[in-house]
Amino acid sequence: MSLLQELTLQNFRNYQQRTIEFDLQTTVIVGPNAQGKTSIIEAINLLATGESFRAEKVEEMISFNQELARINGKLLDPDTDEETIKLEILLTRGLVQGRKTALRHYSVNGIKRRKREFTSNFTTVVFRPEDMRLVEGSPSRRRNFLDAPLSLIDKEYAHALSTYDQALIRRNKLLQQVREREQPRSVLTFWNLTLVKHGTYLTQQRRAFLDFFAGVQFPLPFTVSYLSSPINELRIEEYIDREIASGHTLIGPHKDDLQVLYAFSQAQPPMDVSAYASRGQQRLAVLWLKISEYEYLSRRTGRSPLLLLDDILSELDVHSRDKVMSLLSRGQVIITTTEDKILVELQSRVSQLTAIELA
Repeated sequence: MSLLQELTLQNFRNYQQRTIEFDLQTTVIVGPNAQGKTSIIEAINLLATGESFRAEKVEEMISFNQELARINGKLLDPDTDEETIKLEILLTRGLVQGRKTALRHYSVNGIKRRKREFTSNFTTVVFRPEDMRLVEGSPSRRRNFLDAPLSLIDKEYAHALSTYDQALIRRNKLLQQVREREQPRSVLTFWNLTLVKHGTYLTQQRRAFLDFFAGVQFPLPFTVSYLSSPINELRIEEYIDREIASGHTLIGPHKDDLQVLYAFSQAQPPMDVSAYASRGQQRLAVLWLKISEYEYLSRRTGRSPLLLLDDILSELDVHSRDKVMSLLSRGQVIITTTEDKILVELQSRVSQLTAIELA
């Protein structure tokens, strides 16, 4: 198991300089709102994925009036269990001392790396309040839930997704030109084949990912339905006239969605969590998705991901909280909370626990 031992933040969000050590398997970060708990979770996930889950622009992560920010992490080498891997991300506004530079710089043990090489060192699974939108929000959020982990561990998937997205943009422009009779239909042929080739791979891997969830043990009987939009030559031919009329590609993985279902009773079929479940049940459904993602990454990589739970225990009743706490022995876990009583409860149930209080 890869173990995060230390995190250092410099000019990152509201942190000018802060080093946090993670001595034990479970760490609880306690503090009021707006004290930087989520920023710590964001920084750790940044070291794993190279991307922020909350910033639309890199400059949002850099402290005010600073040119750059640094995030450093020390990771126990999973192959030796003794040596450490030193990770660093340097964030800039595009200019450092008047010279143009990249917005992100990645390095491993002091050696510059490409993002793909950098993100191969460890994986994370994050659950934060915004993830509630996985079951109640837009399909694009659920597609991102599929794409993010698959892109990290499958280079072919990442390539197929990038190529598909670029081809989709190009094909949509051509559809509009065909509609306006500026181009013949034949210009679509190459892009049709490109979407079919890469879209088919995306669909196959997404389905395999979600099929894996059926074997994940969880206290509540959740299931997931993959609402795929298959793309092949026959379907393209079926939809082509409507696509030309609308100027948009109407089928393919960019239209995919998923639906979380819950069996409320043995007498009824599973029902849509987003429509019929309570808020507490919805939060547990999202946790189930995240735990399933966790198990999938563990199986595929042979290493336990770092589980990051940002205020997960709020809004749950005692019974539901018990179910969550039973999952804390799976690997390294970092939890944030605003409530001292949650810390006390965790301390009574978890032996290997470190508490960090933010003023």
